[in-house]
Amino acid sequence: MDAPGHVRSAGPTNPGRLCAVFVPLVLLAMTALLWPNRWGFTSPVPPATPVAAWVVDTSTVRRPALAPETRIGAFRYRCNDCHRLFTSPPTAGTGRSLRQHRHIVLKHGLNDNCFNCHSRKNRDVYISSAGAPIPADQPQLLCAQCHGPVYRDWLQGVHGRSDGYWNKRLGPLERKTCVECHDPHVPPFPPMRPAPGPSTLRMGDPAFRPSHAPEATANPLLIYRQTPAHRAPAPTTEHAETRTAPPAGERSQ
Repeated sequence: MDAPGHVRSAGPTNPGRLCAVFVPLVLLAMTALLWPNRWGFTSPVPPATPVAAWVVDTSTVRRPALAPETRIGAFRYRCNDCHRLFTSPPTAGTGRSLRQHRHIVLKHGLNDNCFNCHSRKNRDVYISSAGAPIPADQPQLLCAQCHGPVYRDWLQGVHGRSDGYWNKRLGPLERKTCVECHDPHVPPFPPMRPAPGPSTLRMGDPAFRPSHAPEATANPLLIYRQTPAHRAPAPTTEHAETRTAPPAGERSQ
């Protein structure tokens, strides 16, 4: 009988000791096999395509300063700081060109008079058709005088853009004003370059083909479901359209 407090030493065939040695060796062996990619796995998903910054830019088309001020050198001036010193003559129907603000081109339909929107006495505000001042940071109130149905849709969130939360309990909802999308002097949008379309899983090269299946379809979801007879041919030109799925008559059953 062993003495009290004496612990019998584990024998040479103790399973716990064997596992403590055998399991790390197995894991190291598997790591050595997987590390050099001996089975040559190639993902059917095309590599990510670099995307230009303008494609993912979520800001509005225009970024106007919703304040009646301008910067000259290191100083800021309000519009009326200069306009209060002189009286501007009328421009509509006179053929007179602007001496200042010559970069402005006014093509707003029949609205060819600067003072239809800008106050003659105080350039820091807009002016309503009734002669009431409209704050410079509320241009939608000015536009609503002539574009009533569009303003109604804007209030309901149908027209224009909303940023923030639809559920106001989670955070604020910001409605972008008219001039943050439209140039008030030339409201129609100029031609814009469309962003590239997405592929089946993510943006990538439409002509991408896995190295182990060069004749497979461009749709990575169907590569392993199609037989050689049902594989779609590769595009012959760089402008060929990407097929996200074969036609109905060519789909695998």
